[in-house]
Amino acid sequence: MERIPVAQSQRERLLLAMIEEVAEHGYATVSIAKVVARANVSRQTFYEEFAGKEEALFEACDAMLDRLVELAGSAYSNGDPWPIKVRLALRALLEELAANPEGARLITLELPAAGPSAHERYRQSTARFIPCFHTGREYGGRDGDLPRDTELMAVGGAEAIIFDEVAAGRVSRLPTLLPEILFTVLVPYLGPEQAVEQMRRAQVEA
Repeated sequence: MERIPVAQSQRERLLLAMIEEVAEHGYATVSIAKVVARANVSRQTFYEEFAGKEEALFEACDAMLDRLVELAGSAYSNGDPWPIKVRLALRALLEELAANPEGARLITLELPAAGPSAHERYRQSTARFIPCFHTGREYGGRDGDLPRDTELMAVGGAEAIIFDEVAAGRVSRLPTLLPEILFTVLVPYLGPEQAVEQMRRAQVEA
């Protein structure tokens, strides 16, 4: 087991150690003893920073999720029209996940499986992406035909594809799935023909 460099703050080292331990062994088997050993700090220091293992997990996940939302939101705001906004946001998100496989495993696999509180936190976190899809109702001119939970289903469709890749250990190939995920999230709003066209554009630009 490698130890985290001492140059980082104790809190940063503990969070990084939590991420690495969870990614390697799964949250259920991670102990505070293993986390503090990897972070090269004392057990007392851990409890000075966190109330327990769950709080450390939540903070580590929040940091990753906040970064994903920030990157996706920034990319989304730079695009036009709406399908391009979505494509840019998805690309930013997938590239960040691919660049951080341990963090990807943490938020997609371990957080939702870490108990009811963790699952609810995960659900609330993924819901932060829903506003990006509201504009699709007006853009596609199909608002009256779409179910109330269309946005939730769009996010869930993308989430399912990402989950399968992370679970299979194929995090690095997530960016190559941009066209497939883009089709999944656009088809309710644009219909299959326009969604296929957007998918093909994403393939050309890949």
